[in-house]
Amino acid sequence: MEITDKLILGHNQFFGVNHMSSARGVATEQYFSSTENVISLVRTAYRAGVTGLMLSTHERARAIAEALRKDSELSSGLHLHILLPYMAKYVRMANERGAISMLEETLKQATWAERMAIGLKAGTGVVKKDLLAILTALIKIELLPFKGLNVQSVFLHNSLTDMLAALRATEVVQFFVRNIGEEHGACPAFCTLSAGLTMSYFRDMGLESPVIMAPFNPAGFQMNPSRERCEQLLQEYSCHMVAMSVLAAGYVTPADAARYLSSLAAIDSIIFGASSPGHVTELSNVLGTVMRPTVTQ
Repeated sequence: MEITDKLILGHNQFFGVNHMSSARGVATEQYFSSTENVISLVRTAYRAGVTGLMLSTHERARAIAEALRKDSELSSGLHLHILLPYMAKYVRMANERGAISMLEETLKQATWAERMAIGLKAGTGVVKKDLLAILTALIKIELLPFKGLNVQSVFLHNSLTDMLAALRATEVVQFFVRNIGEEHGACPAFCTLSAGLTMSYFRDMGLESPVIMAPFNPAGFQMNPSRERCEQLLQEYSCHMVAMSVLAAGYVTPADAARYLSSLAAIDSIIFGASSPGHVTELSNVLGTVMRPTVTQ
């Protein structure tokens, strides 16, 4: 299993996430409510050398995936990196309808045949209270919209990664690694906003060379517990690191981000967000100077 993309286009701008300005987030969400605008930016990024695209399992990701299938250039060359689950969706559905109704509603995304296969597995899991069986079904459902596309990796959402690390839930971590690799043929990966805790825990449990996506920037933004501790663990623990939040939500310039990331030899890939063709071209040119030869898992 490997992640070969040195530069990955993030998805926050498509779904209205902006850590510095909610108003700007709303504006970009409105613009990218047009799938055509999303695909246009992705195509610009791809032609600028950004060969990876991160997508969460947001409701609108299905339309984006369908448009990617119809684009011969992107469907053949672009690698997808899926972040699951889209937590807000499940929290809202569980609060409004309860866990069982949430599963039933989620199953509606699948075809009849897929519902039968997945539903049996999920139903058995509910009866037996088998958490791993339920997780198996939910992961399969979450990945259905991307069927047929070049999914290179699947990242566990940071809220779940950080919870598993805090609880030291080794069995669940091992299940996720096994399930993504064996059942879906993709690289299992983990997103975290607590890089210090996550790297320490993975090292203690003996998880070898995991793919981790965590914040790294000269401002120390979202680097928990501290920039110094995250940098120390990055040197000590052998993992494949995808640096995110590299611009610290706009506080750091691309040039400063590139200089900082160049000082960290263990950074293997960079993920960044951009909302315009000019911005994505600028960032790909500047951040692309940081990357080194591909590392495989």
